[in-house]
Amino acid sequence: MQHPKPEDYDEIASFISEGTHRLAVISMNDYGLHSSARMAQTYLERALYVLESKRSFDTGVMNEIGTLRAVAATIAAEYAQLESFCTDCERFKELATKGPIEYISKWIVRAICREYLGAASHHLAHKIRTFHSNACSILIVA
Repeated sequence: MQHPKPEDYDEIASFISEGTHRLAVISMNDYGLHSSARMAQTYLERALYVLESKRSFDTGVMNEIGTLRAVAATIAAEYAQLESFCTDCERFKELATKGPIEYISKWIVRAICREYLGAASHHLAHKIRTFHSNACSILIVA
């Protein structure tokens, strides 16, 4: 059995510690929903790179990595939808209103959008934290 190289351990340790920090930022939406969605997509790309670089002769580990790749793709697609929705909300926010009824309607729609964005962001943050935990458990398996 071939033992991992020390640089592999450094790469994995770096991914785990940086990933934990990034997930905290993503979950709290410190830079706004739009930036958090982009940051999540970047994190998932890095996670896929690290997972694909994992070498193992254990078919169970390789199957789990394949499953995690599929989960990462799904989460990335959901974050892309969230990012797109954020862009649409910003465009809608900039639209001019012509009267009081349009103004009130616009504020109601914006309130609904904020609620949706908050719920979707919270749900995705839970998914990406679970993904990170599963990825870390696979990566530390020798």
